Amino acid sequence: MKRVVNFRMIGLALLVSLFALNITAQGPGDGTGRGFQMTEEDIIERVENTAEILKLTDEQHKKVLAVEMDFYNKRQIERQKMMSAGGPPTDREAMREKMMKMRDERNAQYEEVLTKDQYEKFTVIQEQRRSEMRQQRQQNPPEGAEERPDRGRSRN
Repeated sequence: MKRVVNFRMIGLALLVSLFALNITAQGPGDGTGRGFQMTEEDIIERVENTAEILKLTDEQHKKVLAVEMDFYNKRQIERQKMMSAGGPPTDREAMREKMMKMRDERNAQYEEVLTKDQYEKFTVIQEQRRSEMRQQRQQNPPEGAEERPDRGRSRN
């Protein structure tokens, strides 16, 4: 009986060690979309920049910050689910669809908070950010990208 418990403890320790090794091997990333994770401070800074560009009122600013923090927290939960499952999602398309749905829900909340002109500017800013991210990914493809034919697909 004692021997079975010891084997279980060794197995558990080995599993935990492998999980920790996998996380540290991924590293902090280089901002190219693989390994880079935004922080709450990044979100706050982005909202500050957006508020300045869109000339938000104090009330709008509070609401936009709440929307962004909610979106950030939901993404974190999804990321944790993915990581606890042992790595990248096996169904990338399903994960992409889920993230796009979350983004659409966030945009609907923005549409309620912003004026029509502000929302139009917001959508332009969003597209500019996406374009910049695409350019960064093209200039700095992650290791192994040439081995993955799906990396070249358009993401709208």
